[in-house]
Amino acid sequence: MLDGGDLFGRPNANDREQTRFLCSATGDLGFDAIGLGEKELNYGLPFLMEMIEKYDLPYVNANVRDTKTGELILPEYLVVEKAGIKFGITSVLTQAQKLKSMTDDDLGLEVQAALPVLRELIPRMREEVDSVVLVGHLGEGSTETALKDVVGVDIAVMGHTFRNIKTERVVGDCALFSSAHEGRYIGRADLFIDATDGSVQAIQVESIDLDDKIENDPDMLERVNGFKEEMVAFNEAKRSKYPRSLGSEKESYLGDRSCKKCHEDLWASYAESQHMRAFRTIRLKGQNTEPECLVCHTTGYRFMNGYEDERPYNDLINVQCEACHGYGSEHARDGKWAAQAKDSCVVCHDQENSPEFDYATYWEKIKH
Repeated sequence: MLDGGDLFGRPNANDREQTRFLCSATGDLGFDAIGLGEKELNYGLPFLMEMIEKYDLPYVNANVRDTKTGELILPEYLVVEKAGIKFGITSVLTQAQKLKSMTDDDLGLEVQAALPVLRELIPRMREEVDSVVLVGHLGEGSTETALKDVVGVDIAVMGHTFRNIKTERVVGDCALFSSAHEGRYIGRADLFIDATDGSVQAIQVESIDLDDKIENDPDMLERVNGFKEEMVAFNEAKRSKYPRSLGSEKESYLGDRSCKKCHEDLWASYAESQHMRAFRTIRLKGQNTEPECLVCHTTGYRFMNGYEDERPYNDLINVQCEACHGYGSEHARDGKWAAQAKDSCVVCHDQENSPEFDYATYWEKIKH
């Protein structure tokens, strides 16, 4: 049983909890090898190592090294014996993907060029095993290039792809297989292998669509439903720290486009500020579902009728005019509505988030 990698979720706290569950379930399925994908590092190297150790996940990779020590972060290959044949299983990761986590853009890891690594490694593997298997996280074009360039790979499972290969596919002397992402399909290959040299003599391929025609395993269904309940509680606990208890349900946020109708010159200044890009900042870091971030990177998160991730309130992204001035429905014309904005700065620019905050200095960045 082989997997091409990218088991882990997107770089945010919710997907990290889901990844814990997926790792637990994957560990129970008994995989022989899992190739390292770039998504496996979405939560940092320590998290990956924790999952590997806790759930006995057989991750393998031959071209990702620690930049400080120069050492590989995972075993470069694994040996698995089936029906008297020793299979050596290795994996390489494409250099095209930048390795970063939800909290760090530099993980201190180097991805070496795949082809030189494979040219050196496979002859060494051949001394120990009968058949060489590449679980390459390279994508379609680069996988075929590698198989044409590197001699000695008997079987290849292609990762970093969205496509099924549903029929027999041979590149050079290598049998190539691929099953689409997210576990939507299970690929099965029955191979007739020459026991004397490990070469593949014949192949029968099947791609199984895991649709509603496939009955759920009762035990796994119970685990999945239990996890979903845990996630509801998990999210409710996070949200409860920032209750929607301020303001009035009778008032409304009108959105920055409403402000533009009468204050086009002021809106133009706002449009050039970082306030208008506040939500993008947390989205790029995978933090756009986190209450502790949303409270300052959206408009009215703790106020009634303020930002929520569902319509119509999901338009209140970024630090819009009303984040500082208050509900647009309360717009007064005696000057107080505008004057109260100054006091709102320190709500988010506090000691924890902006220890060097100085009103005069920061005002120069957004003045209007």
